[in-house]
Amino acid sequence: MLKFFSDYLVFVQSHSPADYNTISNIHFLNSTFSVNKTNFKSIPDNSVVILDDFSFSSNKRFEKKIEFLEVINYILRHHNITLFLLVHNLYNTNLATEILLAPHIFLSYTNLGESILR
Repeated sequence: MLKFFSDYLVFVQSHSPADYNTISNIHFLNSTFSVNKTNFKSIPDNSVVILDDFSFSSNKRFEKKIEFLEVINYILRHHNITLFLLVHNLYNTNLATEILLAPHIFLSYTNLGESILR
C-alpha cells in the first residue's frame, strides 16, 4: 500500500517513523505540526500528508476545530493535498461529527468503529 505514494511527496507525523520506511520520498513533520493554515502553507501542492495517531490537544479545542475545518474545506481541495488521519479512537479526536460528514473513505477494524460507520 505505501508504495502507491512513490509518485508523490509524502509528509508524515508519527511516533513510529520506522513504520514508513518503505516510502522513498518521505519527509517527517515535527511533533508540533497540526492541521492549520500556517502549517499547510509549507506543504507543496499535489502532496500526501499522513498524521498518525491524530487527535486534538485539550487546550483551545474549539479554535483548533475551526482551523481544522478551514484546511479541510479549502486548502486541501485547492492545493490538491491528500490528508490521511490515522485515528485509533474516533471519539478522542473530538471531530466525530465533522469526520462523519466529510468526504472520505473509512477503514475500520474494530467493533466500535464498525458500529459508528453503520
